[in-house]
Amino acid sequence: MKYFKYVILGLLGFTLLSTSSCSDSYLDTAPSQSVSAGTISSTVDGLYLALNGIHRKMVSQDLEIQGMGGEPGFMFSREAHGDDMTWASNTWLKTHLNWAINTDGSSVYNAGVWRTYYQFILNANMILEGLEVVDKSKASDAELAERIKGECLCIRAWAHFQLVQYYAKAYVAGQTNTQLGVPYKESSSTVNMARNTVEEVYTKINADLDLATTLLEGYEPNDINHYTEKVAWGLKARVALTQQDYKNAGAYAAKAISIAESEGFVMMTASQVTNGFADITTNTKDAMYAAMTLDDQTVYFYSFYAYMSWNFNASAIRGGVKCINQATYNKMSATDVRRAWWDPTGTASVPTTSYVKAKYQNRKFTARSTADPVGDVAFMRLSEMYLIAAEGYARAGMNTEAKTYFLKFVAQRDPSYVDKGNANTALADEIMIHRRIELWGEGFRWFDLKRLNLPCNRDGSNFQITFCGFLVKAQTENGWYYEIPKAETDNNPLMVKNY
Repeated sequence: MKYFKYVILGLLGFTLLSTSSCSDSYLDTAPSQSVSAGTISSTVDGLYLALNGIHRKMVSQDLEIQGMGGEPGFMFSREAHGDDMTWASNTWLKTHLNWAINTDGSSVYNAGVWRTYYQFILNANMILEGLEVVDKSKASDAELAERIKGECLCIRAWAHFQLVQYYAKAYVAGQTNTQLGVPYKESSSTVNMARNTVEEVYTKINADLDLATTLLEGYEPNDINHYTEKVAWGLKARVALTQQDYKNAGAYAAKAISIAESEGFVMMTASQVTNGFADITTNTKDAMYAAMTLDDQTVYFYSFYAYMSWNFNASAIRGGVKCINQATYNKMSATDVRRAWWDPTGTASVPTTSYVKAKYQNRKFTARSTADPVGDVAFMRLSEMYLIAAEGYARAGMNTEAKTYFLKFVAQRDPSYVDKGNANTALADEIMIHRRIELWGEGFRWFDLKRLNLPCNRDGSNFQITFCGFLVKAQTENGWYYEIPKAETDNNPLMVKNY
């Protein structure tokens, strides 16, 4: 496959933070000095530096497409595909809102998703292969090697999980799921591969994550920009939810919560909601895995906050501060503290008069500066795990367990909440309202619609069809999975396009 030939190990900007051995103290990922690919591949410490490089590249400028700065850019694009986010008039990335890229195998935005996730997979596989031959004779090296392997398995599983949600029909529990998925790469070989079925992809994802949870047990790196045992369980919870394996989704999320809270992580409290997500790793203990962008490490217009904040001085924001679906906003109670995340009147102050105002404008994501769109990006939050546990258990008919997690969550969002007495599907529907509100802008809604076989319904809200392209998109219509990039199907005779 073409993009498997982009061997970027050693080109990812792998860096050292200090001269201490990472066997003694796991290294952070802030850049200081570069190391060679040879050094990286010859020692366990070097392979850990390579792993740091993968995490650092979760936020990047690699694709040379502004707005697509690694995973945060893909979060934005997925949110634009859904029915909970729109904006006023700026046309930058409008093709995500109207789904033009979804069915265009020649689109650079489409191909960029494919290429980036497979590059993560390639680098993870190269590190895994390096671990097979590197000297691990020291006890400290052997322990670190297990941690590295666990993280790389998580990266490989997560990247394939994203790809199969993008490029294939949804998994349906109780069916054979023989529809074509994506090739599951378990080596750094660049040979052409056929697509695995969706069932096969999920089987391999789960196998990687199962092993990762054992390898990462008790693992506590210095920073939360690394995978850990709790994050591995969180990934398993996401996968189980997508496979409609609801009892296990609840159990895996509960396991992630238990580990996280034993380590001092705490769900974002009501008083922390308005602290701004740009400093979520320092202002709260909610982020279980996140990219931490220092003020001097900007990625400029590739940044999440260059598109999803309300205050950064860019045309994409001045002409199009992102807005919530007004119908979703109205589902919040009058006492829900998250109302502060949006301006329902469109009259709140903005940095300058050049900003176009619109009702229901975002105030959830605030860049640290109007001149530089830097900020943390949370990829997994404890609050999300509470919502998965609640939804999973509710859909499994385990209402007592569902209420335990849901009521603890909602107590931090709505101090006047009164239990409505819902159970089973009705309870799950109530939880989904809170999921839409809580995770707005974080890249989940389009995948949620797909896994639940729901239409994308923008009707009766503040979406304008002349701008967003459509108001309702049923699951039977095109665009719910991306066309395989044309460069892949042209260069790989095994990469069949039929579904």
